[in-house]
Formats: sequence, structure tokens, C-alpha cells
Amino acid sequence: MDHTIVEQIERRRASIIGFLAGLVRAESTNPPGDTRKVADLIAARLRGSSVDFQILSEELRKPNVIARLGSGHPDLLFTSHMDTVPVGNLKAWRHEPFGAEIVGTRMHGRGAADAKASLAGMVAAVEALGTVLPLRGTLTLTAVSDEEVGGVKGTEYLVDRGLLHPDHVVVGEITGNRLATAEKGVLWLRITTHGRAAHGSTPWEGSNAISAMLRVLGAIEARIGGPLGTLAHPLTPPPSLSIGTIRGGVATNVVPDWCEATIDRRTLPNETIPEAVAQMERVIADLQRADPQLQADVEVIQSGPPIETSPQSPIVQAAQAVARELQLPSDPVGYHQASDGRFFAERGIPTILFGPGDPELAHTVNESVDVNEVVTAAKFYALLAFRMLSEQS
Repeated sequence: MDHTIVEQIERRRASIIGFLAGLVRAESTNPPGDTRKVADLIAARLRGSSVDFQILSEELRKPNVIARLGSGHPDLLFTSHMDTVPVGNLKAWRHEPFGAEIVGTRMHGRGAADAKASLAGMVAAVEALGTVLPLRGTLTLTAVSDEEVGGVKGTEYLVDRGLLHPDHVVVGEITGNRLATAEKGVLWLRITTHGRAAHGSTPWEGSNAISAMLRVLGAIEARIGGPLGTLAHPLTPPPSLSIGTIRGGVATNVVPDWCEATIDRRTLPNETIPEAVAQMERVIADLQRADPQLQADVEVIQSGPPIETSPQSPIVQAAQAVARELQLPSDPVGYHQASDGRFFAERGIPTILFGPGDPELAHTVNESVDVNEVVTAAKFYALLAFRMLSEQS
């Protein structure tokens, strides 16, 4: 049966590549995050394959497609996202961002890799498995919105409302068709400093909130950012701290009474989000003890725990076996960015990531993907689901 599934997907190679091209041409940049055209294409594809699905949304322009094969447990979830980051500088693109132009074996366009390639592969796998009955359990597919801005209207919406109950999760993201079992946590913080306005000609009459912010950020980079370089994890990139934005003041000749900065902190799987927040708070508390006039607040904008799935987990073991069958590297790696997988990992659900595309091309101009990788990913997803859910498993 394994060979039959692989042969089915290979016969559909042109159809899979054409489907991916349609997904890329359906613009879904976020913001604004309107994924309706992509959802319509996926729905039409599922309908043509007689796969049951539904479309649910909290916001009309941000639908989420849920398809299911089989019933009961175990429930294996395939999930990937329909939205993409914005195009950026159009002049820097060598190919039209929504043209889905193929040069050699590479399809070019925004979202070609992140993550419409994974979506195309997962849909193709569901199509192939629709002919393999019965399944021992359920294969669920979600094509979600809003991932690029935190997933509130997408996976978080579906999970919080109890619409998904997976036992194992496969996240379609750009891993270069490598099995990823670990991912850094993400923590976005907003720091606000407060001062007292005064005329720029007599700054001593006021209290400069921007100057206070510079002191705070300098201390954070020195006391937290510096030591992060000594930490490591065997699978993920190093932990990181990046000052993302800063703004404050109203005019050059007015002492600013307010300043705000945002920080992107990525944690290792063996760190915790609460401790990362506490680190920031300790730095500011120490500065305030030394200078009681310093006024600064810390607010968590968004956070997501890291992922680290045991190599002994059934989903990891099965994924490694399938990788070997397809002559792909089977040793686990770490995922470079953050994904919707965190919504499941934080609930104790074994979660892995796998998908076509070069991770270094994520969010860059001239994004592209090798179409052969997409077809291989479809085979991987289908074989993995068959191994986890077939009557013989």
C-alpha cells in the first residue's frame, strides 16, 4: 500500500504543482490577512476529491478550513497557514511576487515556500489517502489564517473553542524537508518609560523619557543579551534578544515625557517564558533601586512556549521511518522560527514540523521553492499518516 500511495502522488505531480501555483497567485499578505481566495481554492480541491470539510472564522476575511478523513482516535493533525508576510520592496523582486513563475525546478513568489508549499503537499496527501479506507482514527487537516501575526484568528481561535482534539500534530513549515522536533519560544515585550515634558531650551526642567529608555535598553542588552551567547541547545539556533521598535517624543524642541520600545526575545526549549519575563523585570527593578526617579513599565505583548518533542514519541519514530523510506535525512533538527505548533505543544501534544523550502528564504524577497521538494513532502505526509492511522499500524 505504501508504494500505491507514492505512485498516486507521483501521477498527480503536475496537478500538485499547478495547485501550488494557484495558491501563490491568490494574494494573502498579512496585514491585511485576507485569505478568502486561498481558502476557496483549497475548498474546491477538497470538494473535487469528495473530502468532508468546513470553513470556520471569527473574522470574515480570515477563514479557517478544517477537513477530516475517518473518525475517532488517534487523531493526527496536519496544519499549515494560508497567510504570508507582505511583499516588501517590489523593485528588489526578480520575479513578479504573485506570478508563480517556474524557472528550472523553482517556483517563485510570495508564500511559495512559507507556507503554501506545505499546504499543497498536505492537501495532496489527504487526496491520496481518501482512497485508502478505512483509517484507524482520524486525519484532520487545517489550513489556517493569521499565523504571521500570532494566530489569534487562526489556530488559537480553533484550539480555544475546542474544535481540535489531536493526539499528534504535524506543522507544515519550511524545514528543507527535514524533521524538526524543537523550536524556540517567542516572547514580545513592550517597555514604556515615563518622564516630564519641558521646553527643549531648558531640559533640566523636565525628565527625558527617551534618555531613560536608552539606559533601560542598554542594561537589558548588557545583562540579558550578552549572556545569551553562552547558552545553547543541540537542535535550535541560539537564544536571542532583538530591540524591534522604538518611538517617543512629540517634537525636537520638547523634552519627551514618554517613550516606548518593543523587544523580541526567543527562548531555548530548556528556558521558560515566565523566567524570561522575570529577567527583564529584574533589570528594571535594579535600575529603579539605583535611581528611584526612573519610571518604566514592562508589558507582555505576545508569548508562545518553546517546543521539544521526545525522540521516543510515536510521531517522531514514524516520521524518521518515513524519512528513511524516502531517502531523506532522518536525524531531527530544530525549526528556526516560531510556528502555530506552540498552541499544541503547550497542551502536551507531541508536535513536529516538516515542509519543503529553504528556511533561510523565509520572509525574504525573491522567495522560491523547489517543486520537486513539494511533491516529496506530499509523499512524506501521506506515508506518515498511513503509518500512524492504517489498520496495519
